[in-house]
Amino acid sequence: MDTQKKEKPRRNDPRQIVRWTRRYAQNRTISFLVQWVFIVLMVIIIGLAASLTQLAHKRESQALFTLSVAMMVLSMLALAWFSLSRWSGHLISSITNRLYGREGYVAYSGIHKQEKLPLWLTALGGGLVVYHLVGALLISFNYMHIQYLQPWSALYMTPYLIAMVLYQRLGFWAWLWPLLYGLHALLMLYGAPVRFGREYELLNIIVPIFGYGLFAIIAGHIYSRYALWKLKTLTRDAIPDIDGDDDAAPGETSEEAGHG
Repeated sequence: MDTQKKEKPRRNDPRQIVRWTRRYAQNRTISFLVQWVFIVLMVIIIGLAASLTQLAHKRESQALFTLSVAMMVLSMLALAWFSLSRWSGHLISSITNRLYGREGYVAYSGIHKQEKLPLWLTALGGGLVVYHLVGALLISFNYMHIQYLQPWSALYMTPYLIAMVLYQRLGFWAWLWPLLYGLHALLMLYGAPVRFGREYELLNIIVPIFGYGLFAIIAGHIYSRYALWKLKTLTRDAIPDIDGDDDAAPGETSEEAGHG
């Protein structure tokens, strides 16, 4: 019984403080939310350009086709630049620090703060853009129906996101995005009622890819609030009560100091 008491962690156990600090750092997701907003805007532009390309191909309008393809390619290049640019990284960090305010900066050292992503993972990120561009072009030239765009996307997106989660050692929330996105692709292939109508076909990729991402980010943020509350409780309990001992000299109790 004494052994069980010793094994049970105390409220002010330093190991508990370390544990909840790690969980808080792993689940701070505001920076991902800021990135999410920028990427959503760019992908919507790409999707609209792809739809215009398909429309131009059906109407045999060479001018509209050329304009929409150019718009789609430029949008893809802008997305790739934003994903790899140092400027965008500084912008996201600045906005994130403002939103967190007095909480300050904290990061889980899954990778070193100054360490860049390995070359193979950076290459996969560039390949992600090229892969979706190929999918959009296949749809534009009627080699692939637009209803298969989401499963096509999940074939690359799911393992890529999993690789990012593993390398950066993110919290549980990050697993929700690739797993739900891959599951959605399987449901679509097997005819589950998760598809929008033909007039809203583009939503079949926009809603899953960004909806599941937003859901994962919000789940992580809620958990980080809980982890921060636990951390504050633990650190508050860990501070010793020294009231009444301030006037005592070193080595003396407060009672001895009073008699002196």
